Amino acid sequence: MLTPEDKQLIAEYMGWELSVYSREYYYIPKNGKVVYFDSNDASLCVQEMQKRGDWVNFYDYVIDTYNDLIEDGKVICGLDNLTAWLFNAENFFAAMSQWLREGK
Repeated sequence: MLTPEDKQLIAEYMGWELSVYSREYYYIPKNGKVVYFDSNDASLCVQEMQKRGDWVNFYDYVIDTYNDLIEDGKVICGLDNLTAWLFNAENFFAAMSQWLREGK
């Protein structure tokens, strides 16, 4: 589950402004849209990473993180399932927020 700090990191990366009333929705300045923060935002984050040229760095970070999870016995499948693991929005956002926390 995303913490408020995780959401703040992701919102800052994306250029979104989190609501001061609730950390459950945000404002997208470029189109004036207010939307709820949810699992569908993962694809928007991937698009932004690709646009910025950060995707490869993020993916390398995830491979290292995923390897550690395998070695620690926290994930029971191999790297052949990395993409499927990453398709889970909770896993993706956890990895993204950690990546951002560690300074990309």
